[in-house]
Order: sequence, then C-alpha cells, then structure tokens
Amino acid sequence: MNNPFAPGLLTRQPEPPRKIALLRASRIGDFICATPALRALRYALPDAEITMITLPILRDIAVRSPYLDHYVAFPGFPGIAEQFFDARRTIRFFQAMQEQHFDLALQMQGSGVYSNPFTLLLGAKATAGFVRSDDSAGLLDAALPYPDQAHEIRCVLALTSFLGIPEQGEEIEFPLWPEDHAEVAAPLSHARPPLIGLHPAAREITRRWPIERFAAVGAQLRQQHGGTVVILGEPEERETGEQLARQVGKPYLNLIGKTSLVTLGAIIDRLAVLITNDTGPAHIAYALATPTVTIFGAGNPATNGPLRPGPFRALAHPVPCRPCGYETCPIGYPCLEGVSVDMAVAAANSVFRHP
Repeated sequence: MNNPFAPGLLTRQPEPPRKIALLRASRIGDFICATPALRALRYALPDAEITMITLPILRDIAVRSPYLDHYVAFPGFPGIAEQFFDARRTIRFFQAMQEQHFDLALQMQGSGVYSNPFTLLLGAKATAGFVRSDDSAGLLDAALPYPDQAHEIRCVLALTSFLGIPEQGEEIEFPLWPEDHAEVAAPLSHARPPLIGLHPAAREITRRWPIERFAAVGAQLRQQHGGTVVILGEPEERETGEQLARQVGKPYLNLIGKTSLVTLGAIIDRLAVLITNDTGPAHIAYALATPTVTIFGAGNPATNGPLRPGPFRALAHPVPCRPCGYETCPIGYPCLEGVSVDMAVAAANSVFRHP
C-alpha cells in the first residue's frame, strides 16, 4: 500500500497526468504567491491541460497566466469563507467537474480541513494537498503537512516539489496584456509625474495604517518630488478614498473603485512608489518590481513580505503578538501605531523611482 506522506507521487504514476485541477480560491496575494508553483507545474507537464478553480474576482489574472489553460469560478463551499455558499450551485459545479475526468486534483488552499473534502469531490483519479501537521492523510493520495513558518511562496512550492516537480525559481508574476496598459492611459493622462501611489485599504482593521498617516506621507513625498498622488482601492473603499483625498490635498487622482484588477496592476506598474498596507496590491507591486513601502500590522513580513531582492521596504514595528488573527486589536494596535510617518517617508525616498 502506498504511503501518502512519501514524496514523488508523480514519479509513481504509470503516465503523466493529462488533465489537472488546481484549487486556489483565496486572496490576490495568495494567487500571486502561487505563480512559481504554477510555473514549475507547467514546465514539468507541458502537455497537460491545467484548470484553475479560483475566486471570480481573480478571473482576469487567471486567464492571463501562461501556465493555465482554463479558469473555473469557485462556487463556494462550507468552511471556506471566501465566497457565499449556495448548495444547489455547488452540487451542479461538482457534477460538471466530475464529468471532466481529471487525472490529478491539487489542493493549494491551506491546511486542508475544508478544502480537502472539496478537492476530493472533484472526482480526480489522484488527489494531493496539504494537511495539518498532526492530521492523517484521509483519502488523499499524497499529503504534505502544511509548512506553517515558511514564506507563502515556498509553502506552495513545497507541495509541487513534494509531488516530484522541480522548481523553476521563486520569482512571482503578474502578467499584463498590452490592452491593460492602454486602458490606463486615459485616466492617467492628466496626472503629472512622478505618480505617488497610496493604497490605504485592507480587509482587517489590524492591517490598516491610519488614514491621516497615509495622507501625511503622500503630501510630504509630493512636496519633495512634485507629481501627483494616486489613491487606489476597491469600490467599497470609496469613503476611505474621499477622506484621504481631502487630507492629502491637490494634486491627487482618486481611482478607488475605478479600476479592474488588471488595470490596477497596469497603474501600479507606472508608479514612482507605492505606499500600502500588507494586502494584495503589495504583492502586485512585488511582481512588477514597483518601488514599494509595505506597512505591516497583524501580518508577518517573514511569511508574506517580499521574498526576492528589489526596491521594496517592509515596515513592521516589533511586537510580541505578531502574527495575530484578530480583526480588531484588544490592546490598541501597537504594531501599526509604531510605524511613523517619518519612517514611511524615509523608506519611500530610499526606493523612489524618478521618471
């Protein structure tokens, strides 16, 4: 009987898998951190048909990936909180997936408590994924204990390496098409360079640096370098954007809620510097080598900061409780309060890209 904890599942298969399903239904940064593993998988199996199951908001970057053949929208599933669960829709989804007759299904979602049952229901001939360190493999054909302390890029790479797939580097990617760059030409046409990007949003309050500090940094950098402050974010952050615009002063360009994911990337690609919380746009900037200052609150720069050298600065005031899982801080946000405006301005100036 095969040991599911033994490495090299693919080397034990009678033939390489022809059809592969991947589950990675999590945030923008998580998708980007998975690109080295996707690259390794494609190089090892150039003739395989690879389907990515991910969130609808990530469709545009999934279809632009040179390593994927198909995108399928994640339908929701109990315990996976990224999307609303509708039982009838999910049942229809599994029926359609099982009709694909996948040779291999890979769970790249995390510890596997809820995502492994989802992946098993895809009906593939073989299934592999992460498990918690003390858990059994269950019905997985290959199970890797989740490497909790590793950088997220290396976590996902660990799974493909465990299957017997050689690494193809740790560089992350955010592919853009020419039309993505063309689409941002009009909204940026009247913005005087250099463009100073501010992204003040984050899902959890424990990752949000104060708005007034973002405004102070933007105003100081504009005073020193000239140019235009560009405010970025999702539609639900419009009020935050308006508040920041009032505080940062003119000239500014408030693009919150006015970009798609890929046009956001095209704008980030043009910035002289991006000041951001630890959230998805930071990873877009790392992939595009845009000068970036990332303010870390609850998150851990060792596992979610920039992995490769580049024009990046991670600001993380040392606290004993990092990382934490709180949505609101019970002790007054010392991790965020400890990052000053002067620190952020100095960090931005150290990587600032002049036109």
